[in-house]
Amino acid sequence: MSAGKETCRGNLSEHLESICHRHHTSPPLNLVPFSEAWNAESDGLQSSSFSTLLRKIGCNFLSSDGMLRLFSDDENERYRLYLATDVDDLPPIAKLTIDVFDVTAIAMSSTSSWSAMEKALLGAVIEPAIGMYNAWAHAIGYTEVLSGLRRRMRIQMTDARDDWLAPLVLPNDPSNNDAFNENNRALENLASRSSLILALARHASPNDGEEMEVVASVELRLQPTDAKIPFSQPWLDYLERRMIRSLPFLTSKMMTTATGNETMASENVTTKDNTGKSNNPPLRPYLCNLCVAPNLRSLGIGRALCRIVEAIAQEKWSYSHIYLHVDPTNDAARKLYEKEGYVDVGRRWNAIWAGGASEISYYVKRLR
Repeated sequence: MSAGKETCRGNLSEHLESICHRHHTSPPLNLVPFSEAWNAESDGLQSSSFSTLLRKIGCNFLSSDGMLRLFSDDENERYRLYLATDVDDLPPIAKLTIDVFDVTAIAMSSTSSWSAMEKALLGAVIEPAIGMYNAWAHAIGYTEVLSGLRRRMRIQMTDARDDWLAPLVLPNDPSNNDAFNENNRALENLASRSSLILALARHASPNDGEEMEVVASVELRLQPTDAKIPFSQPWLDYLERRMIRSLPFLTSKMMTTATGNETMASENVTTKDNTGKSNNPPLRPYLCNLCVAPNLRSLGIGRALCRIVEAIAQEKWSYSHIYLHVDPTNDAARKLYEKEGYVDVGRRWNAIWAGGASEISYYVKRLR
């Protein structure tokens, strides 16, 4: 660890102590104020300060220290943008996620839409497994979401990070060779446990100690550009991709073109090279689990979180594109993303067991 990095982390701790003194409260759990993480990572350069970022993205309801300006100065109404860094930060985020998306967000599709041949080939094995998983997910939805958050943040919580926003996986140019495939599989495993999670939060009341109320959150991760909708648990994604890569007759129909609007992506999102050999698509930033409590919607909070995540992907991680999934029947979310410049890639995850998931739109935005 360099002396500069030690100073950066030390300055961050000093910032936290001074903030706590000003607001007459202890830091909420292990949440790190996002403004401090951003400024510390940029080594205090004014051109990269959080206040500069807010002006750039047109967000005038967050102060330079990430406080929400929509309410009074009452201590009980202080919402602030934080970065989750510890397992104890996650329960209120999981609660908001399950409240907004409900348990269908972690359920798997049924086999009702399968053809007779598909059911004959795989139904006896896969259908019971899907039924068991969905029954379990509905029974303990909150626990499953919380467990997934913990697994996806495992490296963030266990690694001694000097810069909270530093990338763990840098962009690389894909090539159709075995060395790239092997390296990309290792990076994919690393990325699946390295999510960044932002939360707009406050103390529930002065008497609740460190119990937090989270009213908005968003997750940024790296995800292969294969249009697959990620599960809550990374190991399920790993198993599903292994099945697709191992069974050629499934791989051949894994994705279908919906709109043909692939030029905006400028990415390798194919699953085979020119020889027909299985190939891994590159890892790219992926925005997911954007949640805003119902009483705070239509205030621009979702848009601001979206733009802040894009800034991390572009300015801190040096990527040029960001991806997401959106349900086409969710007009509010779809219109938000389209207004922000996202376009349909034109591909869908269409494994035979995908069911209704094959209708979920896969969007991309060019950041530069």
